Amino acid sequence: MNNLFLTGPVGIGKSTILQNILKEINLSIGGYITNRVYEEHYKKFVAKSLVDDLEHYTIIKVDTKKNLMKVFKESFETGLIQILDKSIKHTDLIILDELGTAENDINIFTSKVFEILDSEKIVLGVLKDFNCDFLSNIRKRNDVIIIRITEENRDHILDKVLDIIKGFIN
Repeated sequence: MNNLFLTGPVGIGKSTILQNILKEINLSIGGYITNRVYEEHYKKFVAKSLVDDLEHYTIIKVDTKKNLMKVFKESFETGLIQILDKSIKHTDLIILDELGTAENDINIFTSKVFEILDSEKIVLGVLKDFNCDFLSNIRKRNDVIIIRITEENRDHILDKVLDIIKGFIN
């Protein structure tokens, strides 16, 4: 077992914990992190490569006035696939930040995620606290550990997560 995911409500601190873990880990790191970028009444989600700082892809754009979401399917199908392919070949730890419902019907991407979960690589990710087939299939795997982040544990969960990752190495 070498797959670990954080989950919990929006804004609970999953990404902050993930960032703190990355500062403490002494492994080659691949995969991607997702950043929110605000432009007027738009909120963009941009996936940034951890293999190199040059690659970044807008994956979702939300019009907060109209409550409309656009998914950039091609970013998942080409850009993120390229990042994940490089990560499988060249890194020890693969970060999958913010897997959610938007990816549910992007088969080439979801297949790549399951390929990574089936690999010997250490995987650390964030699962959005929503339901869809993609997320449910990750949650029900026997080789996945899921830690729910809450207000009560978010300030002291870092050491537990680091211990689990260190256990994957040994």
